[in-house]
Amino acid sequence: MKRSNFTIALYLLFVFAGGAAVGAFGHRLYTVKAVSATSNRKTPDEYRRDYMAEMKQRLSLSDAQAVDVEKVLDATRDRYREFRERTKPEMEKIQTDQTTSIRGILSEQQMREYDKMRAEREQKRKQGFKGGM
Repeated sequence: MKRSNFTIALYLLFVFAGGAAVGAFGHRLYTVKAVSATSNRKTPDEYRRDYMAEMKQRLSLSDAQAVDVEKVLDATRDRYREFRERTKPEMEKIQTDQTTSIRGILSEQQMREYDKMRAEREQKRKQGFKGGM
C-alpha cells in the first residue's frame, strides 16, 4: 500500500503537533511554582469574622440577629473548648500507650532515633500552632 506525500506530511504534522503539545504540558508542569500551605492560614478570629460577614450578607441578618448569632458562636466555642479539656487526658493516655507499644518493638538504636523523630515532630507541631493562631 503506497502512501501519498500529502498523507505522509499530514502524519508528520500530527506527530510534530503532538510532541509540541506534550512538551508544552511537560514544561508547564515543570515550571509551576510550589504552593505554600501556610501562606493563607487564617486565625480563628479571622475565620469567625469572615463567617459572620458572609452570614450577614447572604442571610440579611438584622443587628439583633447578628448579636444572637455571635452569642450562639460564643457558646459553641466554649462547649468545644470544655470538651477538648475534658477529653485531653484520655487522648494523651492513648498517645502514651501508642508510644510505649512502638518503643517495645524497636531496638535501642531505633528508640534513640524514634525519640529524636518525635521531638522534631513536636517542635514542628508547636511552630504550626504559633504561625496559625
